Amino acid sequence: MGGLKSAVEELSLADHMLYVTFPLLNDKQIFLNAVNHLGKSITEVIRAFMSREVAFKRIKFMPPKDLLINEFIDRYSGNLGLNKRLVKMIKQVTTFNNVRHRSSIKLKRNDKFIVISPEYSMSALTLEEAKDYLRLAREFVQKMRGQMDE
Repeated sequence: MGGLKSAVEELSLADHMLYVTFPLLNDKQIFLNAVNHLGKSITEVIRAFMSREVAFKRIKFMPPKDLLINEFIDRYSGNLGLNKRLVKMIKQVTTFNNVRHRSSIKLKRNDKFIVISPEYSMSALTLEEAKDYLRLAREFVQKMRGQMDE
């Protein structure tokens, strides 16, 4: 269960960055890194779950990294009873981080953090949304821990 342990550590980092470091320094890079840690946490939990599915031969192979999240949502969100808010959070954080990694344009406008990809697709998050997603990510990790302990 190394995946769950690292997911909890990533959540802890994101929490500290959003609630302690960012308010002190008000640096957009800290916010972006916090959301990145949040995304890593989600990915680690999903990777651990999918590895377990491969080990129990419920699926034949681990999906590639770029397809992992979508495959998990398509295949398991209904069976695991993930509500729409959790699925939306997973998609939003993943999209924001994907655009951010390809982006050279990162802006802060009013209370929104905006990243724009080279193809001009845009993704935005506010601090309050990020804090809400952090809370939802904790709920997601706990729910997945319960599923994997069964």
